[in-house]
Amino acid sequence: MAHEKALIIFLIFFVSITAGCIDTGNLKEDLVADKLNKLTPEGAVQEEDSEAQEVNVTGSSESDEGIIFPEIPEVPAYSEEKSRAVYPKEYRLLSLNFQRAIGSGEERIVEEVFNITGKTSGYNMGDACAVFNHVNRNWQYRYDKNAEFFFGASQTIDSGYIGDCDDYSIVMSALLKNMGFNTRVVTTYNDSYGHAYPELYIGDDMDTAYRIMDYVAKRYPSAENVWYSERVMDDGQRTEYWLNFDWSGSNGYRHPGGEYFHGRSVIYYPNGLIEF
Repeated sequence: MAHEKALIIFLIFFVSITAGCIDTGNLKEDLVADKLNKLTPEGAVQEEDSEAQEVNVTGSSESDEGIIFPEIPEVPAYSEEKSRAVYPKEYRLLSLNFQRAIGSGEERIVEEVFNITGKTSGYNMGDACAVFNHVNRNWQYRYDKNAEFFFGASQTIDSGYIGDCDDYSIVMSALLKNMGFNTRVVTTYNDSYGHAYPELYIGDDMDTAYRIMDYVAKRYPSAENVWYSERVMDDGQRTEYWLNFDWSGSNGYRHPGGEYFHGRSVIYYPNGLIEF
């Protein structure tokens, strides 16, 4: 996690979005691409890795005493010009469905955040990890044939954390949003199937982002890599960093910053902005 090591950009996604990961001693790279299609089962979890996915969802809480938990930066500003763009109907409907499902049942979400963290304010990266652990420890995958219908986050929580990848993205986004953090939902499709996953905004400067990812690497000793993506702003002067909050792990263990699902992606922001 040394800051002096060079950052390698593997692929520029429409000259604005890149992705990569931090190894325990090296910087590595991967891609985030573009496109939308139907979301189908077993999103980011390859069949041969399904058994290993149940290991290590708790993190190293025993060593948390004395640790200074990194603060997560405030919500970034989105491009007003892009947010007023006219998108194809299927993308607009999906964006509205994500917004509705994430924003519904706020009182129940507040209750669940307190149940997980024991706090009502002052949240930090340690609390975000606690949410990740709780959701993944309790999640039961269920394939939804109607990929265009999304349950509200509170409905999925009350049902016992049962759902597919879009339900997972909605629940995770709703809990983190209620804590004051910013997320975006990525839908990705490859030649075999589709997937949806959330990302957590971790700042627009490398030092802050690396401090957060360094904490993740130390909290989860099984994490061989911590994966993130970059969003270079229109003026080219600022880069936003987003941490993968999917359920996948870079080596079969679930942790924030797991390896990305490979495919062509569409990114949905909470204000309605869509990026291809």
